[in-house]
Amino acid sequence: MPDHDNSRMPSPDGTLRPGSDDALRPALDDAAAWHALAPLLRPYLPWTSGAMRPAGLATVLDDVWFRTPAQVVELGSGVSTVVLARLLRELGTGHLLAVEHDDSWATRIQRQLDRERLSDVAAVVRAPLRPHVRDWDDTGWYDEDLLEAAVGQQPIDLLVVDGPPAWQPGAEHARYPALGSLAGRLAPGARIVLDDIERAGEREVLARWQQEHDVVFDVHTAAGVAVGAWAGT
Repeated sequence: MPDHDNSRMPSPDGTLRPGSDDALRPALDDAAAWHALAPLLRPYLPWTSGAMRPAGLATVLDDVWFRTPAQVVELGSGVSTVVLARLLRELGTGHLLAVEHDDSWATRIQRQLDRERLSDVAAVVRAPLRPHVRDWDDTGWYDEDLLEAAVGQQPIDLLVVDGPPAWQPGAEHARYPALGSLAGRLAPGARIVLDDIERAGEREVLARWQQEHDVVFDVHTAAGVAVGAWAGT
């Protein structure tokens, strides 16, 4: 898991400002999130260092519970995909589309969805990374044709940006194309969640998004995510 500096908090424009979170705040929030998530964590799912933090996932699940979005699009797939699908099944409404560039990982996640009979509420779309006009670091973006065909005409009510991987040197801004690429598909008031906001690359992506679009993000430091509401531009 990444290290966290809780003596400084990122502001919505991606810069850092003084904060008062004590060093145990993220761990305590994640511990509390585990309890909230417990009903959705059976059967067992492996939790890796690449998975969304429990507090971040709980933030997303809370939004789904309160707002009951009709279409959820998740960039990247994993434990969060299965847990989100379980909640949508419990709520009896909404559909999740998870976009994954790694074919073998996509197969694994889809197999789990099928095993739990969740394929009616969630699906994994395989979309390899291709050169893209919005690339920041020339790391590629999900195949645009496959992405557009998968999303279809249904507006996106919740966009969770947790892919492509952006932890390697040179790929820190790999998630930047997300908002520009899918802006035309977002419903008015749609929620946008950017994961791994403790990293410098994601903070820089967030700053550019706020400069280029009419959206302001709240940074949930303890959960490792930033959440914004789409105004339509």
